Amino acid sequence: MNYSEDVAKKIAFVKKCKEDIVFFAEHLLRSEDGGYYKLEPHQKAMVTSKEGQVVYFCGRRLGKSFMLATEAIHRAMFEKYQKVFVLSPTENQAKELAETITGMIERSTLIENEIKLNNVMEKKFKNGSRIVIRTGGGRGSVSSIIGSGANLLIIDEIQDVSDELISKIIPVMRGQRGAAKFIVAGTPRDRSGFLYESLENAPRVWDDGKWYEYPENTGNFTVYRQQTCYMDENENIIRSSTPRITIQELKEDYENIPRLQFLQEYCLDFMSSVSDVYSEDLREYCLYKPTEDYPFSSFNPVVAGIDIGKMRNETVLYIAEVIPKPQLEYKSYKVLDLKWVKEFPLGTDYTDIEDYLSYELPKLFPNLFRIVVDATGVGEAICEVLQKRARKSRAKYIVEPFKFSKEKKKDLVESGVAALERGQAKVVWSKRLEHEMRGYKRELTDSNNYVYQKTAGSDDYVDSMNLCLYNIVLGLMDSVPAAIEIVPKTLPRQFGQKSEDKTVINQPTRRGRKRRPNRRIVNSKRRRY
Repeated sequence: MNYSEDVAKKIAFVKKCKEDIVFFAEHLLRSEDGGYYKLEPHQKAMVTSKEGQVVYFCGRRLGKSFMLATEAIHRAMFEKYQKVFVLSPTENQAKELAETITGMIERSTLIENEIKLNNVMEKKFKNGSRIVIRTGGGRGSVSSIIGSGANLLIIDEIQDVSDELISKIIPVMRGQRGAAKFIVAGTPRDRSGFLYESLENAPRVWDDGKWYEYPENTGNFTVYRQQTCYMDENENIIRSSTPRITIQELKEDYENIPRLQFLQEYCLDFMSSVSDVYSEDLREYCLYKPTEDYPFSSFNPVVAGIDIGKMRNETVLYIAEVIPKPQLEYKSYKVLDLKWVKEFPLGTDYTDIEDYLSYELPKLFPNLFRIVVDATGVGEAICEVLQKRARKSRAKYIVEPFKFSKEKKKDLVESGVAALERGQAKVVWSKRLEHEMRGYKRELTDSNNYVYQKTAGSDDYVDSMNLCLYNIVLGLMDSVPAAIEIVPKTLPRQFGQKSEDKTVINQPTRRGRKRRPNRRIVNSKRRRY
């Protein structure tokens, strides 16, 4: 082969890569093991889509990040002066996708030679095109995220991007010249938000190799749907949609991953049986904004509940005043008014929390008579310390441990909801609490068990509120009971046990003949043997 033929062959190869993105991926991109990628049917359908606005609705482990990276590189490589923006909800997700793009570029000599600038979050090509990876989950403005416009905009994990940001991005994209393609990708959460609405209103849906037309729908996005796992009515795994994952591996994941999470991420199930634990009507009924400021202290009878934060969760304390006298707006004789809430910042030492509950809280609320403590995990040790200190100081309050389990979680949540619905409790409004209550979901499983999920991201305030409300189940008191006041400082459990004043309880004497004195004892008059 002479030089001209070799050049012509290379030009034909590059032209083929430009015209056929599947050929480009399978002959120019290499995986981490050094071999060329081999696209699966669902991947070929998605990367070759010609629609201007598409949704990649994919299950876990189907190569979604690879497809997004392939389209970004292909557009920037073969089109001049292209602006390709890739948005992810969090910084870690953005960096992970950026590393995927970087690895695919660096494993291909031809592509790497076309790179002018190869930063972690931005790639500039010699033809004037660039790929920019950004975080789209913060509060930044649209202009700070996508600049003056994009020829290809990709939003990954769109279910975790705020609807407010999406509502600002879409009009900007539609008004930009050369905005040829808009791709959103994600997995289900609940039946609300941009992703769910786009799927419900899609006029065309590609699902597992087949096209479905819905001319009555007026949505703007074409949906490409591929779930990882297929199950029968009894939730037996019957098929995997990719040869890379065996049925046995799916069964192992099903056993190791929470059921809700597996059905969502592997089967793309929006969980139709999920309902709101705290409906909008209930929130309006039980949450109130005080008409005046009041101090963080009270001489009235109060109860409390504290959720101990683990890892990245805050410790939250709710304190409720017991209203002993009936009033017109209350349906029950004794009502809890959750007037006070205290959040301990992240990183607060557990000993500081123990000291606050043991020494500061009783001073602020002298008539505190019970505190329900989250005794799960590290909370068990904290609860034991609080109980020991309460006994030692003859405290007038009870430290009640509560260990979370599936069954006890159900009792805790449902009893709290019942108390709110009956009007036995009211709660001072806070933005964090309402946000968590709005995102708190309940699923009734086939075995009639409740499973709770926190779509708002955390449930620290909800758990603390429910622990405080659990005092209703344990019983409400108007004042500190006398039985608590007369508890002795120490109560030896057996004869001979030392009390705190170092005295010893005498052993009982045996009935019957007295023991003879030792004959070798010398008395005052004479020696006896």
